[in-house]
Amino acid sequence: MKKPRTDVDGEERQEVRALIDNYEASVIIGKQGANVKQIRTESQAFVSILKSEGTSNKERVMQVTGSVENVANALRMIAELLIRNDNERKSAEGESVVDQWTFKLLIHKSLAGAIIGRGGEIIKSIQTETTARISLSTEPIGASTEKTVTVGGTPATLHDALTRILTRIQENPIRAGTTSILYVPGQQAVAQFPGAPGPYGAPPSPYMPSPYGMPPSGPYGAPMGGPMGGGMGGPPMGQMPGQKSQKIVIPSCTAGTVIGKGGSIIREIKQQSGTTISVAAPESKDGTERVVTITGSEQGIQTAIYLIRQRVESFVQPAF
Repeated sequence: MKKPRTDVDGEERQEVRALIDNYEASVIIGKQGANVKQIRTESQAFVSILKSEGTSNKERVMQVTGSVENVANALRMIAELLIRNDNERKSAEGESVVDQWTFKLLIHKSLAGAIIGRGGEIIKSIQTETTARISLSTEPIGASTEKTVTVGGTPATLHDALTRILTRIQENPIRAGTTSILYVPGQQAVAQFPGAPGPYGAPPSPYMPSPYGMPPSGPYGAPMGGPMGGGMGGPPMGQMPGQKSQKIVIPSCTAGTVIGKGGSIIREIKQQSGTTISVAAPESKDGTERVVTITGSEQGIQTAIYLIRQRVESFVQPAF
């Protein structure tokens, strides 16, 4: 079994996927990304919302990465934000306000047993001890191997219930080599093949959506700066037929790890993925994130994202 991924402080990290609607996504991101940046800072979890496929699609996938406690804190903060926003709207319209929210998590179907337990004993225990409402879908959704876990309650209740659910997932990772097909709203499911540890402790592949993914316009409205790093080159003026462009964000502190000395790492990633990659300058002197634009085939883009993600996650903050 592969060693689980850990943060620099030694805590095991977990990547959690949840379904949200487009309106919720806009609230979570906030004006110029203010809300999501605050959640990331205060929870110490990395929160991102994957781009929506198609204009008619009403759902998006939110990914939260960090320790169990950090992820639970981030989801509690998101619930508080959404409740507060919803109540402001309802108060203005003379409707009754609410104090509860519901999340719909996505888990590999093989993890359902770890949450339910023999004869339903585990899920009953979690519901009794936290007062949360929890239910699992009977079958995987779409053509994927993912089931939904619906968890409802107050923000404090959600925190407690999610902590227990995520701990169960962490303690019962799916077997190495298990095929995963991720649910992608508005698009065919994305196959996930054996590789390094991914969501639920499962192996991801170059085709797996990255937690650093962002909508085509960028959740922060970030302007693209000039190319950075040796020989990286700027974004292409035009695209060949069948090519696409996707923007992702990376922490500014990891840019050197992604670029490499003299641009050696970024050139290698470009060669392996067959894509064109450019890294924008930070928005400001103290900018904590940088926008990376990747252009190429769909497969090439996902390969590049996977390779960039490996570099970002290998970064170790230097000790002072």
